[in-house]
Amino acid sequence: MSTERVAAAIRDSVAASRPLRISGRGMWLDAGRPVRADATLSLKDDSGVVSYVPGDLTLTVRAGTPLAEIADVTSERDQWLPLDPYGSPDGSIGATLATASAGPLASSFGLARDLVLGVEFVNGSGETIRGGGKVVKNVAGFDLSRLLTGSWGTLGVITEATLRLYARPAVDRTFVIDLGGPEKHVTSIVRAIVTSPLAPYALLLLSASAARSIGVGESPACLIRFGGNEAVVRAQVGALSQLSRPEELETKIWLAVRQLDGNSHSTIRISSLPQRVVAHAARMLHEDIPFIRTSIDPRRGILRIAVDSDGEVDQRELRADLRVTEENGGGASEVIFEKLPPEVWAQVSPSVVADGLSRGIRTAYDPHNVLNPGILGD
Repeated sequence: MSTERVAAAIRDSVAASRPLRISGRGMWLDAGRPVRADATLSLKDDSGVVSYVPGDLTLTVRAGTPLAEIADVTSERDQWLPLDPYGSPDGSIGATLATASAGPLASSFGLARDLVLGVEFVNGSGETIRGGGKVVKNVAGFDLSRLLTGSWGTLGVITEATLRLYARPAVDRTFVIDLGGPEKHVTSIVRAIVTSPLAPYALLLLSASAARSIGVGESPACLIRFGGNEAVVRAQVGALSQLSRPEELETKIWLAVRQLDGNSHSTIRISSLPQRVVAHAARMLHEDIPFIRTSIDPRRGILRIAVDSDGEVDQRELRADLRVTEENGGGASEVIFEKLPPEVWAQVSPSVVADGLSRGIRTAYDPHNVLNPGILGD
């Protein structure tokens, strides 16, 4: 697969009035609303490094390149792309950017849109467009790169991406803290960690069912990851030990965290003000429901819930559980559905592009509506 072949496939689909299902490596096709398309345009075979400039901390790759391959290539130069989206490391960078997927490292290194410097994509008319650049300081067309990030393939098919890298830390250590005590005690520990001067790479709270699924115990738990030089990490571990009783784990535990969704039929993300999430974290973590795996990023105010096939969850109850309202000073929470059974989408989230601006942008980039029609509820 090449950019020209992608463009040709889109032009053919326009000519035949045949919509396309856009796919990376096919790892997350059950996410998003059902797509009204019989044909699939896969970028699985369009992978590989186009350009790597370690001195500039930049890497340009084809869209079908697996995240695991990017990790292998950059690690040889003691560099890394600190993007750890939920899902398999075999997922492609193109799909990761298209869905704006992120994981626990986002608190320290930013979201996908913060790590992409430039993109090449093909719009819904079969035209090849470039946005952004190939060096960190180049901001030309940067908004266009961000526009494509999170558009779910509805504005164009990403064929190439230039990414910002970071130097890999000399020391990278992960610890787990048991949160199996009374709610008031757990709330005190969580609040102390979040408000302390600690600057972890990642901080994640897990319900008992989530902790069990990755093998870190039978109780709710806190995972915390420190990185940097030896002195910095040692100082932070010492400070953490004054607040709790951490137990060290192998850093590879974060690979298991990324696959917390497992074979869930529903994945729901709720975002709110961090202080409100922290205030209710202990109660939410102690609601141990076997078929629901809950994880909380208290620094970003993100609650993530994965529901197995033998369980159901009412999104209205989840919204109420946070009790975040203007009356108590918290502001409204936002519920984002990532995965749902196909028949449920129309009931709980019919469209996220119903406004005039979104429809106008969609029409400008995909006037024939051939790219992933329906995936955003259009």
